Amino acid sequence: MKKRKRLNFGAESQGLILNSLVDIALSLVIGFIVAIPLFFESGIFVNAPGVASGAATELSDIKVNIHLLNDGGILLNEELVSYEKLEELLPQLLARSLEKRVIVSTDSEVTYERVIQILDLAKQKGAGELALLRSRR
Repeated sequence: MKKRKRLNFGAESQGLILNSLVDIALSLVIGFIVAIPLFFESGIFVNAPGVASGAATELSDIKVNIHLLNDGGILLNEELVSYEKLEELLPQLLARSLEKRVIVSTDSEVTYERVIQILDLAKQKGAGELALLRSRR
């Protein structure tokens, strides 16, 4: 039987060197810790469409229904209003509302930028809940 030659450079082999793997794992953990608040603290929370189309509550609550039209128009509770008028009326409607829910629906060709602009406006004016509908009732 042949004996294998061992290369011995002064010390016995200690196994795998894990320093670089530990560095990578620690970097990933720190990255996740830093990034997680960005996901949960955006300030705009949107409920699923089922929440807005649920059964009516027993309380008489004023609802804020906003529908965005393809031509740029805005329907606020079935009345055509301008963006400036929406800014004026939205706080008044939300002040009289118990749930402070805003329901936003759109036509098929409305851009996401307009939807986010309306959601942001509603949140700034005091909306407690935001709901998106796929189609108008």
